[in-house]
Amino acid sequence: MIRIGDAFAPGGPIARALPGFEARPGQTQMAELIERGFSEGVHTIVEAGTGVGKSLAYLVPALRSGKRVVLSTGTIALQEQLVTKDIPLVARAIGSPVRVTLLKGRNHYLCRQKFERMRSERLVPPSRSMQQIWEWGGATQTGDRAELAFVPSSDDWERLDADADDCVGEFCDRFRDCFFFKRRDEAKYADVVVVNHALFFRDLAMGGGLLPPYDFVVLDEAHQCERWATDALTATLSRAGVGRLLRRLHRAYEVPARFVSTLERGLHALESALARVPGDRYPLRANDDVPAMLDDLRESFYDLENWLHAHWQDALKRAPQNDAEAERRRDLAMRAILAHQAAIDRAQAPADEAIAWAERSETDGCYEINSAPYDVAEFLRAALFERIRSVVLTSATIADGAGDGAEPFSFLKRSLGVGEAAELVAPSPFDYPAQARLFVAPPQLNPKAANFARLAAPLVEECLDRTGGRAFVLFTSHARLREVYALLHERISYPVRLQGDLPRTHLLEWFRRTPGAVLFATGTFWEGIDVVGERLSCVIIDRLPFPSPADPLVQARVEALEARGLSGFEHYMVPSAIVRLKQGFGRLIRSKSDRGVVALLDGRAASTRYGATILDALPPAGRVADLGELAKFFA
Repeated sequence: MIRIGDAFAPGGPIARALPGFEARPGQTQMAELIERGFSEGVHTIVEAGTGVGKSLAYLVPALRSGKRVVLSTGTIALQEQLVTKDIPLVARAIGSPVRVTLLKGRNHYLCRQKFERMRSERLVPPSRSMQQIWEWGGATQTGDRAELAFVPSSDDWERLDADADDCVGEFCDRFRDCFFFKRRDEAKYADVVVVNHALFFRDLAMGGGLLPPYDFVVLDEAHQCERWATDALTATLSRAGVGRLLRRLHRAYEVPARFVSTLERGLHALESALARVPGDRYPLRANDDVPAMLDDLRESFYDLENWLHAHWQDALKRAPQNDAEAERRRDLAMRAILAHQAAIDRAQAPADEAIAWAERSETDGCYEINSAPYDVAEFLRAALFERIRSVVLTSATIADGAGDGAEPFSFLKRSLGVGEAAELVAPSPFDYPAQARLFVAPPQLNPKAANFARLAAPLVEECLDRTGGRAFVLFTSHARLREVYALLHERISYPVRLQGDLPRTHLLEWFRRTPGAVLFATGTFWEGIDVVGERLSCVIIDRLPFPSPADPLVQARVEALEARGLSGFEHYMVPSAIVRLKQGFGRLIRSKSDRGVVALLDGRAASTRYGATILDALPPAGRVADLGELAKFFA
């Protein structure tokens, strides 16, 4: 077997398989470090900025390892790229045949039994979208809803998905050709299993069962791991969740109406109480009315549990094939009821055990209650880093540059519970001093000031004039976005759109095909967006993207650090802002021929010590003190 460095050399296997390939030292260093980690049983952390080629850098050692590797990513686009393009390319290049499975969560797959039962019970579909699902369901070979040319409503899809709470497994008459179980069986024999972070961390939280046993893990887009791990460990009590529970019970049992009405009254009272405290997201301890209402809801779930225990056989709507199937349906229903009771218990746990907060749902506008552990570090240390021989953490933006000097990944390691690891910040192939410029607003421009929008708008307008449009104007809040957009949209002489005018993918298509386009947007456009070439030559960012100090999770994590004698601002807020700002900066330079400017409108970056720390962590773009200097740069 050739040395891994030779695989990436000019004229080597990768170069022969990939037209236009250029050898990059950072890519080779990353691949060599990961392969050493696999062979020596060491975890590896690598920041590999845009242009390094991190996917190929971890795929070559993964395929050469001869072990089962799980690749987990944050986006569907990257999963599909790995499965359809990158993995086949590497397999051909190094002559290593590989079995690959893309595994998704159960609710991504069609349930054959539900589908056939619905079609047998109804002569015509209940809606136009369901008609399209029926047509697809009769022909699909995979059952993966990603094949649909439209996004079905959550209500329509829930009636047909392979959700675990409806699945009796081997007792189902369609078990042998179930779309989900066929894909899961494929994963048992795969060399590489590609999943998303939601499924990966849910599997960890459940103690396994969703993924087959594996030897190594690569967590791409690792800057998202803390969020996804927290989501997997979060218990939620919501109207939507209770509604799903009742619908699933009704599909299997003749449930007395009194349970529905009792739970409806309890939820309505709880939501009314939660709405009395201002804010879309606040600590549950700020609302004194909630405990009594949670007690009432718990009693309602106890009553439902007792009824099911007494009537799990005689209340079934359809005769089961055998007693084992009836018992499985009872266990599924009981598990769902107990999960809601546990969510209430978690919400009422002592403050030193969990964080509980109320939050208004973006989906239906109703308040829900969530509870999560203070941090995920201890959980991940035990469930992942002490159990798996080698875990690779990589992203374009995970070095915080704000720790102990020589420790570039202190924030990531502390938040995820990583102990000893081999570390690398891979050198970029881009010439940032020549390709990029950074403008920082003067100190008097403070985002906390009431007149910030009025002072920032002229800078945005001048910047767009200097760059000929071709810009993302990114904000940390929707309110500030709307405020600045209202001041400028009639003054801008370039095609301009506001996030929300079109679906996200359509907005990107419009931006890529429209000369001089300007897009005003928020969070979803800070990362995972790839616009190569002169179409995007300017990224304007309204402020240093600190986490909201009012967020209950942020509050709790800052308090936990301070209880250990550490500065919450220095060890949490600043590193978080660095990672986030680097994501925004990363929209700009996507190839060796790109040129552009990042304009940061937050004057604190130029006038404070922490501002200097954050700026030092950014790629080394040339600094401009006056926007007039851009004329020469773009000329």
